[in-house]
Amino acid sequence: MPEFHRPPARLATPAGTPSVGPKPVAPPDLGLPRRSLSQLGLAVLGYLFAVTLIITLLPFQFSRPITWRVLFTGSALDITANILLFVPLGFLYRVASENHRRHSAFRVLWFGALVSTAIEVAQLFEVERYSSVADVAANAMGAWVGAALSDLTLRRLAGEGNLVGRLSLELPLMGLIYLMVPLLWLNALASGDAPEHAALSLLVALTGALVAGGLQRHHFGPDRQVSPHTTALFAGMWYLAGAFPLLARHGGIVAVGLLATVLATYARGRLDSGRVDGRERRYEVQVLLSCVPTFVAYAALLGAGPLIEGIGTWQMGIGFPGVASEWTRTEILRLLELVAAFTLGGYAVAEHRGRVLQRFSNGATRLVTFSLCGAIVVEALRGFHVGHGASLARGVLVTLAGVYGGWLYYLQRRQVLVLLGESGRVEA
Repeated sequence: MPEFHRPPARLATPAGTPSVGPKPVAPPDLGLPRRSLSQLGLAVLGYLFAVTLIITLLPFQFSRPITWRVLFTGSALDITANILLFVPLGFLYRVASENHRRHSAFRVLWFGALVSTAIEVAQLFEVERYSSVADVAANAMGAWVGAALSDLTLRRLAGEGNLVGRLSLELPLMGLIYLMVPLLWLNALASGDAPEHAALSLLVALTGALVAGGLQRHHFGPDRQVSPHTTALFAGMWYLAGAFPLLARHGGIVAVGLLATVLATYARGRLDSGRVDGRERRYEVQVLLSCVPTFVAYAALLGAGPLIEGIGTWQMGIGFPGVASEWTRTEILRLLELVAAFTLGGYAVAEHRGRVLQRFSNGATRLVTFSLCGAIVVEALRGFHVGHGASLARGVLVTLAGVYGGWLYYLQRRQVLVLLGESGRVEA
């Protein structure tokens, strides 16, 4: 098993080369960092981009418009939401670009504008949508902000070798937090006017807070890198970035979620776990186990939530979403939220054994088993849902989502090893 914190090997001195005192050793030419980083970025970018398209084009009812519905302005809330929506896309597009060094972040602004224009043109033919020029400008600005943040992050990673070592364990754990952002988006949009569904975001918030607080407690705190107050502040900003669509209808839930996120992150992060030896700082499993109760509670309530509408005779169908009703906007969003939850669960399961199962092929059976068992439980419960019942297609979809989440983890893990010069030892 490769050591994540193994120091780089000293390069041999050629025969006949004079040596006077210790000389700095040139960093090894890794060869693959940009390509590996691009694969990781493209994988997560594709996931977020699919979620963005679904959010912006629902309910997929297209027809030729009688009149062109185009707006030139928007409310402050709409503009802010559109900026935040494209920040992750700009960040990951910049990370995934092979020509990252040859073009400035402003190139991503045009990328954001182009993608946004395509979406707005498609919305001209969407029955329930309006196209907006202001949305294009806001999306482009969000993409540029994300690209600028990406440049800042990658410059620090390239210029500070110690920072790479410090982040070598946090990168996979932070992947959980990244994947919770689209999960919070979908939860907010799927909630509609149902406060009981919106309240599920509180469990996601607590799960993310336990991850962030665990990182503070086990790594940032002992290493005196970041204070608990700072980590709690960033955790609050993370929750707001995911839950902002809830503000219009469920502002009280957002306020409670923000307070819970900040307090839980701070409370867990300020606990003194003592300094841990830098070569054996393997606390990922401990952090993951601390999140199990909140995430399992969220997944259980999400899976069994439709039974609130009524319990009937167990039935099963093959297609989407069930047996006896047409899709609605809310049903589509709640299906996608379930897919996002399984993706997050698959990522966590892969990380739990990521130190032992070094290749994706080694962990695939475990991922399929977890995802399939979860899908069976969900469909067994939803089989009693009046008018819908269990769905074979939905079960297959969420099973694939869990496997996909595990694959994302292995891409993330390989990136850590590439940054540490271990790319030749482990392949995802």
